[in-house]
Amino acid sequence: MSVLVLQGNGAERDHLISSLEMHGFQPVRTVSAVSGLASELADREGLSAILVDLALDQDLTACQQIRATDPTIPLLVIFDECSAAHLEEALAVGASGCVPEPLNPLELAAKLRAAIRQHRFILHTEPEEIPSSSDPLTHLANDRCFQLNLGRAWRRDTRSRAPISLIVLNIDHFSGFNQLYGRCAGDDCLRRIAGTIQSALYRPDDLAAHRGSGEFAVLLSCTDHAGALVVAERLRGRVMDLAIPHGASSVGPNVSISLGVATAIPGSDQALDDLVATAERALSQAKLRGRNQFVALEEERVTWLA
Repeated sequence: MSVLVLQGNGAERDHLISSLEMHGFQPVRTVSAVSGLASELADREGLSAILVDLALDQDLTACQQIRATDPTIPLLVIFDECSAAHLEEALAVGASGCVPEPLNPLELAAKLRAAIRQHRFILHTEPEEIPSSSDPLTHLANDRCFQLNLGRAWRRDTRSRAPISLIVLNIDHFSGFNQLYGRCAGDDCLRRIAGTIQSALYRPDDLAAHRGSGEFAVLLSCTDHAGALVVAERLRGRVMDLAIPHGASSVGPNVSISLGVATAIPGSDQALDDLVATAERALSQAKLRGRNQFVALEEERVTWLA
């Protein structure tokens, strides 16, 4: 996933580039002035997202130029206490989201992935289209169906003020599994884990989805933080009970999963994107801490934006 960065030269940009590359965003293209943006936008094939430092774009020329060139590409703005005054205007002209400084690499990666995934969903959904709701390999909901149901649940629970929880999970070192055992074995592994996830959800409103490449998500409506942790540990344990051999894993001899958990009470002070980004960030932390575990995070807020 390639990312274009508009930020001045210096240590902050070097840190940003290394953070992006560490989380799999490559190649990272950079431009240090708004005047150089046009040539980069003219050659944007393969570009997944754009990051703009508001300190360089306080008159929003860059944001407007990007949106005029590409109305849908994920556009995140980086802001600090000095440039926060322009944040509302940036969102009004089309920024997809924002990332505060000092940068948290996990938060940045999670918000980028969420924005890119939502962009792909929009690109592949036609207004008149009735999308297929299931993944043909695992027979779980597909990512498109999951996004629709997540949005509906969020709107419904906004009215009822009931908590909503999201679990995102990955099979640990799944690409290594496929390389070692072959694609057919990988597909069988996905089917077995999908069946295990489904059987571990006891309520009819709980929804599991396969998002592709060993990534799954679980939507738990009307579920608080404590309840979500119970489900996360149940999922982790059930997958371990399968005892599927995994000779390419650094975690252990068998297939395992890492999980990120987030809970929110929908309302005007928190957006659905915040819930998704928090769950993705928690998943990244679970991987960094050694995998085969879950991490639960609460959405952090920037106090001077309140």
